[in-house]
Amino acid sequence: MTAATASRPWRVLLLVLCSALLAACAPFHRSIGAAERAKLPEVDVRVVVAQESFMFSAQPPGAAAALGGGMIGALIDSSVQQARQKEMSAEVGATVGPLLDYDYRTEAGIALGEIGATGLYPPLRIASAQVLPAMPPKAQHEARIAATRNGPAYLVLLLQYALEPGLGAFTTRTTALLWQDGGSEPVYRAGAIYQSPIGGGTRPTVVRRLVANDGQALRAVMRDSVMQTMRLFALDIAGARSGPVKTGRFNVNGTWVVIGGQGIEDTQAGPPRVLFRDEDKALYSIRSTVP
Repeated sequence: MTAATASRPWRVLLLVLCSALLAACAPFHRSIGAAERAKLPEVDVRVVVAQESFMFSAQPPGAAAALGGGMIGALIDSSVQQARQKEMSAEVGATVGPLLDYDYRTEAGIALGEIGATGLYPPLRIASAQVLPAMPPKAQHEARIAATRNGPAYLVLLLQYALEPGLGAFTTRTTALLWQDGGSEPVYRAGAIYQSPIGGGTRPTVVRRLVANDGQALRAVMRDSVMQTMRLFALDIAGARSGPVKTGRFNVNGTWVVIGGQGIEDTQAGPPRVLFRDEDKALYSIRSTVP
C-alpha cells in the first residue's frame, strides 16, 4: 500500500466531516476559552478548497414535504432533483463557462496575503498562510498540531463555494478548526456562511458583468468572501458580544428569503454587511441590501 493510498481514507473522513459541519455548524461550535484567547500566539492558516470549480445546485421539488414525508416523497424528490441537476448542468455549462477560467484558490491566497500584511483581524495574527486542494496527510497534520506546543497556533478552514441558481448570489460555507499548545482537540470550532448578491438581469448579463475587465468583479467577490469569513472568525475568537437582532435577505437555491440572528458587535469600519449569529451560533456575513 502506498502512502497516498493509505492517506485516502483519512482525506475522505475529513471531507465527510467538513460536509457534516457545513450542513449543521451548530452542534460543533466551541467557543475558545478566555485563557486560550489571552495567550493565542501567531497563527498558521491553511485553507482547504477541495473543489476544482463552481458548485451548482438545482431547486428541490419538495415532494417529501408535500406528501408529509416518507420514503415515496423522498424518492420522488431524489429522482426529480437528479433530472433538474442534469438539465441545469447543461444550461450552466453553455452559459457560465467563462467563469470557470477564474481560480478561487488563487484569489483566496491573495486575500490571505493582504490580511497577513495589514494585520486586519486581531487576534488572528497570521504567521503563514496557504491554500490547499486537500487536507495534508494524517501524519503531517498531526505533526503540525503537535508543533503548536512551541510554535504558532494552527487554523484550518474547510471551505466550499457555490453560485446560487439563476446566478443571484455567490455563497461560501466554511468550517474553522483551531489547535493550540499541542492539544489533540481543537480549542475552537465554528462554522461561517458568507453570501454576496451578484445578480440583476439575465444569466448572460450577469456573466458578462462578472468577467468584464479580466474578471474584476468575480475576483473581487472571491477575495471578499475570504476577507469577510476571516473577519467573522476573528470577531468570534476575540469574544465579540452579541447585539440587537439583525436581519437581511439571503438567497437559498435561487429564492430570496429573510434570515437573521443576534448581531455581532464590530468596531471596524467595513462594507455594508450584516453580521450575526443564528440561534445555533453559526456565523453569517450577508449584504445589508440586495439589488
